[in-house]
Formats: sequence, structure tokens, C-alpha cells
Amino acid sequence: MTSSAYRMVLAELADGQGIERAAIEVESTPASVRDARSFVRQQLSGWRFPESGDFTEGVVLAVSELVTNAVVHGRTRPADDSEHVGIALALKPGRSLGVLVTDNSGGAPVATVRPDRHATCGRGLKLVGAVADYWTAAPRESAQGSIGKGVWAVFRCPESAELLPRSA
Repeated sequence: MTSSAYRMVLAELADGQGIERAAIEVESTPASVRDARSFVRQQLSGWRFPESGDFTEGVVLAVSELVTNAVVHGRTRPADDSEHVGIALALKPGRSLGVLVTDNSGGAPVATVRPDRHATCGRGLKLVGAVADYWTAAPRESAQGSIGKGVWAVFRCPESAELLPRSA
């Protein structure tokens, strides 16, 4: 798919009909990355995706990296002030899953071109790019102006996923 095709998929995930959504906010702390992973695993299971396997593990890895980046690079308040990171999932059953991670920083994410092989950081967006079909970032805006950014990762749903309607 081309980047313009993925932009159309993103538009559908953001505003389209027939989209199932789930979202949480977590504190902008390193310990919250675990909570984000747990939320994603539970939601994917609720949507009947396999609890393990390439798709689920890839989505969880992408969320882990994006939330870690938001905590490390997206914090705008002093450490003793409360700040949150948003995690949202948007599913077009049988077609695509979008993951959106938001923070308060307006700074665009930067993928390290060639991290040193001994470096302990700098590979997050490379990993997201490796497991997601597409990723992008955009500023978040309100009537008062820019209020941070959102980073999307998009995944094509696996053909083998058995997405069943939710029971009432």
C-alpha cells in the first residue's frame, strides 16, 4: 500500500463508521508502559485476536515502544506534576487496526538513522516500523492551538483472525 492509501485508512480509522474503539490514559511514568501493554493485550483478546502470535506481539511491541517514547521524550511538565499519555485503538474488523499514542509534546518523533549497536536506546521507531504496516505522527490541536502530538501505527488485520460479533 502507498502512503496515500494508508492516509485513507487512517482517516477511516479516525472518523469512519463501523469502527470499534477502546482507549485509556496512563500516567507518564515508566511503570505505565506495562499497563499500556496489558490494556492492548486485553482489548485484542476481547476482539478475538489470538493471545499470542505475530500480530498480537507486533501490536503490543509497537505500543510498548510508542508509550516509552511518550514517557521519555513527550513529557512537558516537571517530574512531580501529573501528566498523562493516551492510548487509543481503532479496529475496522477484518481490515485494519490503528494504534494512537498521544502526549503533550509538540516535538515530532525522530527515528535514529543508525543507532550505535551497543546503544540501549534509539531503536523504538525502527521497531515500530518493522512490526507495523505504516506509522506516522501529527500535531494535536484544539481551539487554543497545539496541545501535543499523536503517533499512529497501522496494522493490516491477519486473515486468520476470527473476529466474532460481541454478545449483548
